[in-house]
Amino acid sequence: MSNVSFQNVTAQYGKKVIFKNFNLEVKKGEIMCLVGPSGCGKTTLVRCLLGLTKPESGKIAIGDKVLFDAEKRINVPVEKRNIGIVFQDYAVWPHMTVIENVSYPLKKRKVKKDEIKNRAMRALEQVRMTQYANHLPSQLSGGQQQRVAIARALVVGAEVVVMDEPITNLDAKLREEMLLEIKMIQKNLGATILYITHDQQSALELCDRMAVMQADGTLCQVGTDEEIITNPVNRFTFEFIGNSNVIPMTVENGKPYFDLEVNMPADGVDIGDIDVKGKDLLVRLNDVVFDRDSNIKATVVSRVFLGSEYNYFLNMAGKEIRLQQSMLDAKSFGIVEVGEKIGIKFINPHFYNKLLYKEDK
Repeated sequence: MSNVSFQNVTAQYGKKVIFKNFNLEVKKGEIMCLVGPSGCGKTTLVRCLLGLTKPESGKIAIGDKVLFDAEKRINVPVEKRNIGIVFQDYAVWPHMTVIENVSYPLKKRKVKKDEIKNRAMRALEQVRMTQYANHLPSQLSGGQQQRVAIARALVVGAEVVVMDEPITNLDAKLREEMLLEIKMIQKNLGATILYITHDQQSALELCDRMAVMQADGTLCQVGTDEEIITNPVNRFTFEFIGNSNVIPMTVENGKPYFDLEVNMPADGVDIGDIDVKGKDLLVRLNDVVFDRDSNIKATVVSRVFLGSEYNYFLNMAGKEIRLQQSMLDAKSFGIVEVGEKIGIKFINPHFYNKLLYKEDK
């Protein structure tokens, strides 16, 4: 197992800077999920790690092995970096059998034939695909093809595996299965995995830690999923990771109000010592709860049953508010009917300036 480190890495295409002085360490043996919106630089960072894109400055290393160092003019060729890669579109060759696909990287390295077969079968065993060794990709499901792609990444003995949106093309059930497969493979092998995605839900289910990139290429927060959900460092992280309600705030005669069609007193909202005028209140969907005694009233517009929870859409003085209620809460509180006007309460509210990237202290 090896760690991966990016130190003050800057990458640009022409005059366009993708990210500048980027720093990140992926600990050995962990699954690090790098998340961010499309165009933020996730794929460029992967290309820099693989050696497909040359950074302008900085240093990239796996363990003690330096792959790139601008100052020392080190730039290890792609084929000598020994990094496994799994792509979004599987990239398995349709004219080759499963075992031929998995064996290909070893043939390119001119490994002996007997060793190639043994290592390829061992890699297929790790992803539970040995019985399909002589099948063509056209005879496999999407999930099985992705397992072949993972086996091909593992066969070279790479201590670091990069997965770039590997489950995007799979249906919901297969995505769940592949996330479990990836976790199992990582646990058995102890490999270090850098998982690239814009799907924060998959990242939350899979990662040991998560790194969040903003649209401008800035790395704004690194931490466990719990840390990022409960203690976001800025508005972007709060809005990007998980769904939220956004309610504009104002102040009248020193008291906080919701700035809606009709200003509504924000009674019972924990403001603390924050001056909320001109700020937005952001609150998670499951941090909005029904409370018949609350002075904050909203009307139920619709209710959707999602199997394990109810998703409510409410109207609060012209503002749509979403609320998620677990089955346990629904049993204890009762089902709220469409058209009913009822009190709601905001738990754990956050207050941010309207500027997306500005952090409020």
